[in-house]
Amino acid sequence: MKIVAAGAVLAWLSVMVFFAGIVAPAAFTTLDREAAGRFVSVIFPRYYLGGTALGAVGLAALVARAAMGRLRLGDWLPLLLVAVMLAATLYAWLVILPAAHAARAAVSHPGTLEALIFARLHRISGVLNGVTMIAGVLCLVVLGVRR
Repeated sequence: MKIVAAGAVLAWLSVMVFFAGIVAPAAFTTLDREAAGRFVSVIFPRYYLGGTALGAVGLAALVARAAMGRLRLGDWLPLLLVAVMLAATLYAWLVILPAAHAARAAVSHPGTLEALIFARLHRISGVLNGVTMIAGVLCLVVLGVRR
């Protein structure tokens, strides 16, 4: 079960790094800002759905491992880290993303209140993604260290 959990977290991190490091920068350097924003907006629900699905697989594998009586002292940490990853992803998907879409749609000019709200929500989304990535890396380290 540990391999399943580690595989799910690794796949999740890989998707996150690919999107943040390749897809989004390519969109914003190739397309005009408005088109790139629309493109990324279409991808985000699928991005969060994929993360949630992989997180659910990882969490289920760790819970199953615990239920089989193979949980030792300290094995709760990967479980907690995957739960943090899932919570951050679900909050970003279900709370921040809809609010950011609404704020972005309401932006008429840079510097308006709506633009400031969108910028704030964008920063929060970035922080949540960063927390998810850090928790994922820590989870993989802990799973790799613990035998």
